[in-house]
Amino acid sequence: MDLLRTEHAFQDGLIGRSQDVLRVVRGNARESAETMFGVYRKAYWARLVEALGNDFPALNALMGDEAFDRMARAYIARNPSQHPSIRWAGRRLAEFLAGEAPYRDDPWFGDMARFDWALAFAFDAPDAPAAALADLAGMPPEFWGTIRLQFHPTLDHFGVSTPVDEARLRLLENADVTLDRQARCDRAIMVWRIAYDLKFRAIDLLEHAALQAMQNGATFGDMCELVAQQVSPDAAPLRAAQILQGWLECGIVATVGHEGLGSAA
Repeated sequence: MDLLRTEHAFQDGLIGRSQDVLRVVRGNARESAETMFGVYRKAYWARLVEALGNDFPALNALMGDEAFDRMARAYIARNPSQHPSIRWAGRRLAEFLAGEAPYRDDPWFGDMARFDWALAFAFDAPDAPAAALADLAGMPPEFWGTIRLQFHPTLDHFGVSTPVDEARLRLLENADVTLDRQARCDRAIMVWRIAYDLKFRAIDLLEHAALQAMQNGATFGDMCELVAQQVSPDAAPLRAAQILQGWLECGIVATVGHEGLGSAA
């Protein structure tokens, strides 16, 4: 068996897809090949479950250690790690929980996994300067409609149907805390980092849609039109300006660009 086929057989053996690797594993007088390879298999699963527990601490607290262990192993079996770094092993966990029985029946699981992952992402993402309100000072009114934003690389945002933003810290402080698991909401959360300080804020669905549009290249004028679909046309520019001001005050905007003055950081 050549090296590439041996590596594939080794991976298949680790995740239980086949036992072909045992053809090239040698036992000894004390242990069989199956027992010796089993050491690697157990270590592989244990390390991945441990890594998921580190990346999803609030989800672990929400589910309990035993249930989390079972879920993590089911997830790994369905989504074997494909990245050289174990850091990315959990990138599909929120999606798995939202679509896989029985976890999909409790939206708290998928929402909490998404929240945990966003915080871990923000912690690891690269630093960048942030724009400020002063970058808009003196801008001629005719250029406002052409404003485009580049957002801070630590920013993530997502919709939730459960109040995980209110429950997470309580769970981490006391995993036995009583939560209203029937509680539901209809909002979004944005997560980012300033220096070493992780931040998050609940936002309404209008702001979430505006944020998504601006990330996708919309201008401030486009954003005003989007906002006008939800509020009166006369109030839309002010509401859009308030949203933009909030983003700048939070520090989630990296650069502000417009037709007249290029961009400012």
